[in-house]
Amino acid sequence: MPQLAPVAMAQRRSSAGIKRYTDYDPFAWLYTNYWGDEFHRQAIPALDRLLLERVPPPAAILDLCCGDGRITTELARRGYRMTGLDGSEEMLTYARQRAPRVPFLLGDARAFELPVQFDAVISTFDALNHIMTKRELQAVFRRVFACLAPGGWFGFDLNREEAYQNLWVRTANSVDKTTVSIARGSYNPRRRIASCEVTLFRHNGLWQRSDFTLTQKYHPPAGVVETLHGAGFEQVEELDARADLGMTGEIGVGRSFFRGRKPA
Repeated sequence: MPQLAPVAMAQRRSSAGIKRYTDYDPFAWLYTNYWGDEFHRQAIPALDRLLLERVPPPAAILDLCCGDGRITTELARRGYRMTGLDGSEEMLTYARQRAPRVPFLLGDARAFELPVQFDAVISTFDALNHIMTKRELQAVFRRVFACLAPGGWFGFDLNREEAYQNLWVRTANSVDKTTVSIARGSYNPRRRIASCEVTLFRHNGLWQRSDFTLTQKYHPPAGVVETLHGAGFEQVEELDARADLGMTGEIGVGRSFFRGRKPA
């Protein structure tokens, strides 16, 4: 298993003075209970084709921006030695409930430092679209490169502009006896920024309302590939979620997966 005490100490050092990505704290309950099922059903088969066939158990894998730990938990069941890292304390609360034996660390993808040498790093469900500048994306890739063992793989997915133009601009509603949620999306093509404004009502004796906004950035694939090369990765490839990895339905629309390898 990963070295928990050194990892935790290194994470505390790297997080000092760093503003974590906390937008998902108010979203965590809604995400865990209502969102993400379609993606996660298809994510593991896609990761198999993308990466996992090259990295069999009991490889050590870091799930970067692990969210509520659904993928982390499934891969741990397969025999992988998993570690999860996320910037949302609330998301990690649910992740630890799913997999109490997996180390889940609170930290920012742009600034983490881990002494463990991982055989692979994964990041899924367009988590890295929340990185808002090319410079910060470069920082993420450098951090990933540093914690990979020689020959280790990095695999992740990003939304392309097609997803923002066709899917994010919609309004989605969910209503049942205890929950009402409304998600209103928009996309600014000049700034390449997508926003999703969420209003959530939860009934727990009394109706309670919360409002929050999720923001993503479109990173053109050519620039992503260039940035991966700049961080030191080789064998860099972009694969289409539907055409190359078999994802179906809207979850694969405008979604690219990328992989790269740290030189052996």
